[in-house]
Amino acid sequence: MAHRTLPSEDTMPAIYREWKIWLREQEDKEDHTIRAYGQGLRRILLFGDVGDVANFEPGYFNQRGLTDAVRTMCADEGTSRATRNQTLAALTSFYDFCLADGFVNEIPDIARIRKVANTKVRRTNPEYYSPEELRELFQESATEGEPGKGVRWPARDLAMCGFLATMGLRSTEITEARVSWETRLPGFSDRETRIIAIEGKGKYFRQIPLSRELARAHDRWQREREERFGPPAMDDRMFVANDGSAFTYQRLRYWLKVLNRGAGLRDRSLHSLRHTAGVQLALEGVPANVIQSLMGHTTVATTGIYMDLVGGQLQEHLERTMATALLGEALSR
Repeated sequence: MAHRTLPSEDTMPAIYREWKIWLREQEDKEDHTIRAYGQGLRRILLFGDVGDVANFEPGYFNQRGLTDAVRTMCADEGTSRATRNQTLAALTSFYDFCLADGFVNEIPDIARIRKVANTKVRRTNPEYYSPEELRELFQESATEGEPGKGVRWPARDLAMCGFLATMGLRSTEITEARVSWETRLPGFSDRETRIIAIEGKGKYFRQIPLSRELARAHDRWQREREERFGPPAMDDRMFVANDGSAFTYQRLRYWLKVLNRGAGLRDRSLHSLRHTAGVQLALEGVPANVIQSLMGHTTVATTGIYMDLVGGQLQEHLERTMATALLGEALSR
């Protein structure tokens, strides 16, 4: 799996280590097989966009979620058929272990998922927000929301939705982003250039400029944050929860679920916002290699999913990213 970095062994939860012991003691697997199976499970967590692998549990994936993760893996040109088969064998073993030891009562049907892995159609359309749905999500983010929902903070929520849906950040990138990652550079005329240096997979940094709308949303959030908690240190998280603590993947997932519910939208994954950014950039006619650079794709083949989805005939109809325009609407409320 070239150019991709699997979650490290050290970050995996206790159940992962228990499973590897089970492989040796109960299944009598050789060391090289155990090592390969471990890579297989971690590969699924990578392609399934599991942000906080330390808290991964066997019930994390339902049938659809695991199928989507396998489809994403199959769409990656750096993943060979042998690697796919190895990964599916690891999944079968892991869920057999979880079922045998009572960690779960039911498990995904790996046999059905295996058919997906062996199909000749290697790509699946990503799930994303339509412009109308994104408008609803942004407008909901900018309001106080339902009383008693302690995860809401309009200034922060709108900025976070903007970062995810216009910049295409991964969930781990937004939870790990630091105050120091933003820089301001002299620009042409009287406008300065605002840059966010995002640390992505493999500790690779990519530079992403902020639009005017995104800079406004971010500044509003930072002002309110400073009023409540005081000036942040440079190494502090760029986005924090209502009590000032760091976001975890689970808290971020719940946060989006609350926003979707408040906006009257069906629940979607955090990765759907990243897909939304990719689709909007492709619709705008941004070249594939530029989208690849902005979103941190390891290969342009991944970016090609968005290009194929929108179709060349649609690109000329948009002069700017719809997500940015909708963010501007929400800011003017």
